[in-house]
Parts: sequence; structure tokens; C-alpha cells
Amino acid sequence: MLSVRVSAGFGFGKKGEANKSKDCPCGSGSEYKACCERYHKSLTIQAPTAEAVLRARFAAYAKKEWKYVVRSTHPDNPNHKGTVSADGKVRTTFEEDVKVTMYNFEFVKLSVLGQEPGTKENEVVLDFQIDIKQKLDDKARKLDKPIPRSIREKALFVRSGDGAWEFLRAMDSNWDRDKLEYREPAAAAH
Repeated sequence: MLSVRVSAGFGFGKKGEANKSKDCPCGSGSEYKACCERYHKSLTIQAPTAEAVLRARFAAYAKKEWKYVVRSTHPDNPNHKGTVSADGKVRTTFEEDVKVTMYNFEFVKLSVLGQEPGTKENEVVLDFQIDIKQKLDDKARKLDKPIPRSIREKALFVRSGDGAWEFLRAMDSNWDRDKLEYREPAAAAH
């Protein structure tokens, strides 16, 4: 991601309608307090399924609960090392990238389109679409009119030894996070 990174899957977040409503941003139809908030605020309550983690991560971006996004990202996720320059130097940490993402994009909607088992036990591949609005350009300047984006992605979630589901990596996406632009369908696989 250039100046505006969308790391760890999905950049969302704006204090606005989603935060004023009592409904959970994940789209479950439940109130936030009875839905994803318990995962965001507790270190011991775990989302029971990969889809629940996806929804909680989406809600975390909307509510700017960056600690949950970091906590629910598998240590082997490629973005966990942060933003690294061509010469191998770390420019920003993973935590910083997540926070920047939360402020640069407005979370609008999550649609879970399907799921399938992964290649190993305790793996699930989720197919979903996220609708966001890009609030800043690639030079971190505020846009007069946020740009709506629809990102379609397949992502791999794994269950760790303690039973927690974590986001491992995007497997296929129509969005190039480094260039902040759509990819051609044939070039989408990671």
C-alpha cells in the first residue's frame, strides 16, 4: 500500500451512521453489544467460527477496534511484518497499518457469499464482498467525495491450537492493496 495501506484484510472505519446505530456493523441484524463487541472487548471470548471472525473483523474496522484486528490476524499473515520498503527496512508496523486503514476508509457493508473447507483440517476459505468508501487519495489528502469501492475476496482462515479462528491471508482479490486499484480477474490470485 502506498501512503494508504489496506492491510490485514479490509480498510474501513468512519465515525458516522454505522457508529451511531446500535446495529452491529457486521450485518448480522443484532445489536453491536450482543454481537461483535464481546469479541472486541474480551481477550478470552473467541468467535466460534471463521465467518464470525470475519464479521467481527469487519465490525472492528468500522468501530476502530484495532487491537481486535491485530489479535485475530495469524502471525504468519504476510502483512504482519508491516510495510517494508524495497531495501528491506520496515517503514510502518502492522499495528500502524491497521490504524491507518481504519481512518482512510469508511466501512459500508459486508456480504458473506460462501465458504468451503481449506486444504487442511481447521482451515476455511470464505468468499465475501466488502463495500467501502475511500476517504483519502494516495497522498493522504481528503477526497471531497469519497470513492465507493467494492472488493471481492476469498480469504483463508485457520483455527489455532487454542481453538481461536484467525485470518491467515487473502487468496484471491480484485483489489491491489499496494496500488489502491482494481486488478484484472486473471491477476487477482495471490
